[in-house]
Amino acid sequence: MIVALVTGGSGGIGYDIVLSLIKEGYHVAVTSRSMERLATVFKDINPNLIHFIENDLMDPTTYPNIINSVVGRFGNIDLLVNNAGGGKLNETITSTTLEQWNEMMMLNLTSVYFLTQAALKFMQNNSCVITFSSVLGSRPVNGLGPYCIAKAGVEMLTKSLALEVAPRNIRVLCIAPAVIETNFHTNAGMTPEAAKKYYETSVNNHPIGRIGVPSDISELVLFLANNSKSGFMTGTVIPVDGGRLLTSSSAGLK
Repeated sequence: MIVALVTGGSGGIGYDIVLSLIKEGYHVAVTSRSMERLATVFKDINPNLIHFIENDLMDPTTYPNIINSVVGRFGNIDLLVNNAGGGKLNETITSTTLEQWNEMMMLNLTSVYFLTQAALKFMQNNSCVITFSSVLGSRPVNGLGPYCIAKAGVEMLTKSLALEVAPRNIRVLCIAPAVIETNFHTNAGMTPEAAKKYYETSVNNHPIGRIGVPSDISELVLFLANNSKSGFMTGTVIPVDGGRLLTSSSAGLK
């Protein structure tokens, strides 16, 4: 049995990752803040293949409970996908409160570090940890400073952990997407109309001529998790950005 844990898997990229892993033969544990939503979106999945965990990653005391729940159900963890995260618009240096700062760090960086810490106690040879940064981890956008800083931290976290656990033959890799059509932008504070316009504008800022879709990411997760295909990769930050980092223009986040 090959077991994966995917955080924030009830929608967007995480949802697509869960479905892709199950199709690939994994048993998958998935976290969300809403058990009801998990049951709804995965209602057609064989319950023997999936395990729902209702959890708020803003509470660090619950991380061992998440891991214990996975191990209790499936017996082990072979793959940890730290997918959960999010940003908020209009958090500038003049306006950001300590509470807002701590929220961005906890959700995007601290939770990744300490959930991985808890998971590593049960991960064996050839296991894999996947983290998520963003092109904004290396190319900041005004008003998303705390989010950008947290994602830059995820990239160094990935490299540091990869070096530390390499002797155990556990690999740690990071995916850094550009614009992916999900609920990220509306959750960050955009109206649906503004998000739609942003996606349309963003096409021009990705040299490949389109923005991303969740399957662009989930297919990469499958590759990175497969030790026979990517076993010589660790500590790497992989942009999935349609060439976005090659350009200097910005669609603008407003």
